[in-house]
Amino acid sequence: GAPVYLKGSHFNTAVDEQAVFVDIDQKGLEEYRDKKLEFRTMPGDMLIWHPRTIHKVDGPEDGIWTSYRRVLGGTVAKAGSLYHDKRGTGGVLSDLGRHGLRDMDPLKSSFFPIVYPKFDKTEAAERDSGKVGRNPYDIVSKIGGMATKASGERFNSFFKVLGSR
Repeated sequence: GAPVYLKGSHFNTAVDEQAVFVDIDQKGLEEYRDKKLEFRTMPGDMLIWHPRTIHKVDGPEDGIWTSYRRVLGGTVAKAGSLYHDKRGTGGVLSDLGRHGLRDMDPLKSSFFPIVYPKFDKTEAAERDSGKVGRNPYDIVSKIGGMATKASGERFNSFFKVLGSR
């Protein structure tokens, strides 16, 4: 499959900020709907896009997946960013580490490595030593956030799109 993006869609005001799934035929997306950008990536390629950009991955035209790939996904934060505890938001699975940060702490931890402008050797040593990682306690302690009202509201967008088909 190939990643497909709606050019400029990060500027839209029609899609709720908490929506996870989007129906591109919804009112307010007319100016973006036909501006599809498709990228055929090669091994080693990296794609970076704005988090509000509407996107998908198309499967093969014949519908048969015969090849497999590995993908590393991540989020980038600019210098000076603060940590936000996601428990209760539906985003809890993106933060299962035992970093010890509390809501509104500066985002400084080997769990959130500095990659630009320079590699941090101290952070790498902490990762190599096993200090950075996950354990069953991390997962159990944060998994409760999946069953909250906020999580249900966030994933409600999936069912709205599904029901519109």
